[in-house]
Amino acid sequence: MKKVRISVGSLVACAVIAVVASLVNVNNDTTIDLTDRIMVDHSAPAASAVVNIEGVITEVGEDGLSFTLDNGMKVVVTDKTKLGIDGPTAPPKEEQFFEPTFRVGNLIGGFTEDKTTEPVTAAVIYTNWNFEKPIR
Repeated sequence: MKKVRISVGSLVACAVIAVVASLVNVNNDTTIDLTDRIMVDHSAPAASAVVNIEGVITEVGEDGLSFTLDNGMKVVVTDKTKLGIDGPTAPPKEEQFFEPTFRVGNLIGGFTEDKTTEPVTAAVIYTNWNFEKPIR
């Protein structure tokens, strides 16, 4: 008798699952076209910075504008090197992670046109910051 109850209970449970599954799937016969919701503003500023100079300064040259990173890369900053982040979406200069000098322990993020030279000449230095002991 116990086996009959278990069998009937299992059969009822399967029937309930089948009914619920069919009710849940009633309105999902058509696919949703999300392209109707996409709004594109071609005049909005958008960019991503290419970073191929990155690391922590381990040594600074006597000129104060050349340094070596923890990955061994030697970098030279010239008067043509852009410093900080610019553009319409850039934060104000005082809010950027940029210190007035290059010093040991600073995290550097930047870009160079040619990574094959030794030392590389930085085109842009986006970040020059020491998170443990910032100057400002």
